[in-house]
Amino acid sequence: MDQLEQLKEKYRSALELMPQQGVSVSKVALQDNKLYVQGSAPSQDAKNAVWNRIKEIDSSYSDLTCDITVGSPAGIQSGPSLASGLSEAFRSDQTPPFPQMLSSLFTHSDGQQRAGLLNQLMASAGPSLMGAALPASLSNLLKGGSQVTPAQAEQIPPDAIQHLAEHAQNANPSIIDQVSGFYSDHPKVVQALGAGALAMIMSHVNRR
Repeated sequence: MDQLEQLKEKYRSALELMPQQGVSVSKVALQDNKLYVQGSAPSQDAKNAVWNRIKEIDSSYSDLTCDITVGSPAGIQSGPSLASGLSEAFRSDQTPPFPQMLSSLFTHSDGQQRAGLLNQLMASAGPSLMGAALPASLSNLLKGGSQVTPAQAEQIPPDAIQHLAEHAQNANPSIIDQVSGFYSDHPKVVQALGAGALAMIMSHVNRR
């Protein structure tokens, strides 16, 4: 395990707390032999919560530089770098499985985004969905045969997306790249992923 991974592991609970507190992480890297984390918190209380966790881990935090500002998030930028970073995170054995991560993104998406994702997954899986053991809510949409509307997408539970994503991935592994391209246009939704996946994405983006 290299130094960056060792430090990320050491401060894992603080990194995982950041998205829970609404902290937008824009950079996680090794800088001057320290873990460098940059982000923006929605409030001083959120920033304080993160710092309290850091001090619980190591009161000296001599191997960490945590640059958290309070205010509008620095965020991650849309574009090809984000798409390729997402693909890497989706395929990594250091992050949750692709269907589980996609379900999380779906949960934080609006109706228009949910409809776009559903239509992409259903088109990618194609005939393999026929006869598949899918939740009733999805089976009814498939029988309709038409494009899913935002209103219909709002009625689909996130766990159903896991089932659909599994079938789509088995039928067409390139769906990961297609979904990555789709969500690269919605960086605010991507920020809902866990700290581990975000750190990997930002590391990839910063290398490009």
